[in-house]
Amino acid sequence: MLEKIREGSNSKVVKVLLIFIALTFALAGIGGYITNQADPSVAVVNGEEITRFEFDRAVDNERARQQQQLGDFYASLATDPAFNHQLRQRVLDDLINAKLIEMYANKLGLRVSDEQVIDAIRNIGAFQVAGQFDNTTYQMTLRGLGYTPDGFAETMRSDMARSQLLQALIRSEFALPNEAVATQRLLNQKRSGAFTIIDLDNYLEQIEVTDAQLEQWYQLNQQRFNVAEQVKVEFVSLDADALAASIEIDEQQVREWYEQNQDRYETPDRYRFAHILIDAESEDADERAQAALAKLTEGADFAAVAAEYSDDIFTSDTGGDLDFIEPGIMDPAFDEAAFALQDVGDMTGIVTTSFGYHIIKLTDIERGKSVDYAEVRDDIVNQMRQERLRQAYYELQQKVSALAFDVPDTLQAVADETGLVVRTSDWFDRDNAPTALNHPAVFEQLFNRDFIDEGLNSDLIEVNDKQAVVVRVLDYQPAYIRSFDDVRAEVLNEVRTEQAQLAARADAESIAAQLRQGETPAHELQPIEAIDRRDMSLPPAVVQSLFSQAVPSVGDVQVAVTELPNGGIAVVQLTAVQPGDVDETIQQQLVDQLAISHTNQNYAAFIQALRDQATIKVRLNTRSGAVEE
Repeated sequence: MLEKIREGSNSKVVKVLLIFIALTFALAGIGGYITNQADPSVAVVNGEEITRFEFDRAVDNERARQQQQLGDFYASLATDPAFNHQLRQRVLDDLINAKLIEMYANKLGLRVSDEQVIDAIRNIGAFQVAGQFDNTTYQMTLRGLGYTPDGFAETMRSDMARSQLLQALIRSEFALPNEAVATQRLLNQKRSGAFTIIDLDNYLEQIEVTDAQLEQWYQLNQQRFNVAEQVKVEFVSLDADALAASIEIDEQQVREWYEQNQDRYETPDRYRFAHILIDAESEDADERAQAALAKLTEGADFAAVAAEYSDDIFTSDTGGDLDFIEPGIMDPAFDEAAFALQDVGDMTGIVTTSFGYHIIKLTDIERGKSVDYAEVRDDIVNQMRQERLRQAYYELQQKVSALAFDVPDTLQAVADETGLVVRTSDWFDRDNAPTALNHPAVFEQLFNRDFIDEGLNSDLIEVNDKQAVVVRVLDYQPAYIRSFDDVRAEVLNEVRTEQAQLAARADAESIAAQLRQGETPAHELQPIEAIDRRDMSLPPAVVQSLFSQAVPSVGDVQVAVTELPNGGIAVVQLTAVQPGDVDETIQQQLVDQLAISHTNQNYAAFIQALRDQATIKVRLNTRSGAVEE
């Protein structure tokens, strides 16, 4: 298949190939172009589908990226349903945004030249060895994917156009030095003033509340006292990693496995070829092929003839070099002729394939070698350990499943036969489940009324590749609203606090009014002397209020009333503003940061505008992962 791309690289269809892979590795991964088979869509954007395959591939690549970035910490996050929900939602949003940008780029008529595509593939790190484009790596990678060239080429073309659009957006934003100066003066600004705090304790004791007021407040705020449905369960938890300590590997078995599979550690001979390709559809193809062969027969340099005659744009300027290749990569007729060559320097005659005429030269032979046992011993041990662990975990799953089914009204039989511990939970709902049960698939079972009414063991529920549970509901409590009698004390506290806050705020507003009129209030205000935004000596709400007020003009008084986290009320007066100092050593850094900030804001606004004008139908439930019709 790769040979078809190589030989047909001058055609209008295939010349488009190759750059999207460099641009979208991080989001969808190269494996995202493997197939064109029908696939359910997770979203429809302006009539165009985003398939489940695309979504799953993007999720897998995002997980791999985070695992590489977070290391061992990722394992604990991966079992958190909330984390997985956020990850799926973020990936879906990214795919929708990418689709919208692609459509807008097409609307603008943005295009990518064939030369840009060809040049880009040579610069993709995944296809390079020692900093140079490696044809074998390129061929092997794409061959392993089994993608459709036309579909892949079109995806690449559209993504390159999308990249052009995004680059235009990014490069249109800038920041000026005076913006950085103004920002520093604002960030480093110092403000002075005064404040006082009115404590609720002075009012709570004076508040009198009637039963009628309590009842009325309760009726208006019943949703605060909703209690979600809850279950009490017993369960057993299976963990593959817990079996690792029981896996023992015998050294003799390792040695025997190596000897029985020694072919895995032997590399076959490798053959390097160069070729000259004459496009069968070009004018005078037969004559050109014969002319090239005649020159070679007369002793002409193969690289010079390839540069003069070859239609393979990937190799004509490198002496026709195909690098080391394996049988099965190229066209069958090509393989048959090439691998019949025996010695370095041997050359075929004219070889006809479905794409034209080849002249093939064997340029190098790299003899195979065998890897010693000592070099691979640890790898074999790890492989055997993993295989036996998988087998042990599978057997444990099968045993637990059978026991839970055979004795369906208790998990004790499972515990007796397997040594697993039966755990019994307290009451919990979907928001505070035990860690082992905190998974959508488990919730779907536990809160199913038919399953609850049966009172029997569940099937084995796989939480992830290494963990599973079997559960049985012991008791169930439907959702309900707590009665007034049960929550009377809470209601009383809420009502008294609200009324105390109203009274405190009224007094605070009175103090603020006095200050605005130039009067001296009865409450003594504490001075604030030239503090900055990072001040830690005052309550954060007071600092925030001070810096959120407008700079007072001559003769005006700026004062604000704000609520504190503990319910108290603060009156904050602003009296003076001192511009901040400018640090010249960070000016350029700040200019760059402001430019990035402008770019992010512009991009967010652009995406939001595209979304506002689009018709988007999301079929994926990012919490459960199911596609809904």
